[in-house]
Parts: sequence; C-alpha cells; structure tokens
Amino acid sequence: MSEETEILKQTVIAEEKPKASLADKLKEQKKAKSKKTIKRVIIGGFLLFFGYAFWFLMKPYKATATYGICRSLLELYVPYPNTIYVSELKPQRDGSMKLWFTHTGAFGEYRMESFQCKLVNNPETGILELTALKLHKVQISAERVKYLNNALPYFAENPLVLNWPIQLPDSLNALHFDFDKFRKIIINPNK
Repeated sequence: MSEETEILKQTVIAEEKPKASLADKLKEQKKAKSKKTIKRVIIGGFLLFFGYAFWFLMKPYKATATYGICRSLLELYVPYPNTIYVSELKPQRDGSMKLWFTHTGAFGEYRMESFQCKLVNNPETGILELTALKLHKVQISAERVKYLNNALPYFAENPLVLNWPIQLPDSLNALHFDFDKFRKIIINPNK
C-alpha cells in the first residue's frame, strides 16, 4: 500500500489556489465596502422617500387667506369662539365664501350654522376689502362692515388659522365629536 500511495501522491495534481497578493485583497475589501455603501444609500433613499410621502399625506391642507380672515371675523360673532369647528367651505357664485360651522351654545347645545363673508380686492389700493357679512340668515349692517374693514390690515401682519376644515361624515354612526379622530386610521371600528 505504501507504493500505491506514493504513486498517487506523484500523479495527483494539487488544485491549490495561488495565494492572493496584498493588492488583490485590498481591491476586494474596497469593492465590498463600496457595495455596502451603495446598499445603505439605496435603503436610506427609499426610507426618506416613504417618510416624506407619509408626512405629505398626513399634513393638514392649507386654505387661502380669505378663509383665514372669514374665520377670524366669525370668531367675533360666536359667544364661545373656542368651541367653533368649521366643517365645510363653499365658494359662492357672487365671490363670497360660505362657512358651515358647529359651536356650543350658551346652554351646552351643539348648533350648526352658516357664516358668509365677501372680500373683494380694491382696484385702487390693491388691498382686500370686506363688502358683506351674513351670519346664518341675518345680514350684518353696512356700518358694522365698514368698521371691520379697519381691522383688515391687522390680519396681514398676524398669522391666520389656515388649516383646511375636515368635512363631517354623512352617516350618523360615523359622526363623533372627537374631531381629532377624523385624521387617524381606524383599524377596528367596533372598539
């Protein structure tokens, strides 16, 4: 047996890989490192894109300055302005804006009413000018509207609430007075 093993040792060709040089090892390490960084950049890009998309879909929509001014004027006419919830905006044909809102009355009842205001751009001065106000079915006097026009420059200097109102649902079962829940995703509606 020893002769056979000697013969086999002489005939078998060793299939050993030649030792890699230091330059080859450095190239492989550099290639592995660049693949890793490319992978991290791609994953980071996707996470950034989906994070931005999620933020964009969840942020409240902004309305125009006309809505902000009308809402501020509405707060002057409601007894408890902190209970106002604007549920719908409707632009009218005459250029005015109609706000449908709910608020809590003096005895704790919820009331839904409308408020209509008309702002027109004055061609001489280029400033918005209030021309008409209507609370529910009552037309506000022209003298009062004239006095409110003096307050309009105040709105240009101070920030307005411009969050677009969320519409109330059509069904009574979906109607809740916890208004923050309209923006949240409801997974199990029975809870």
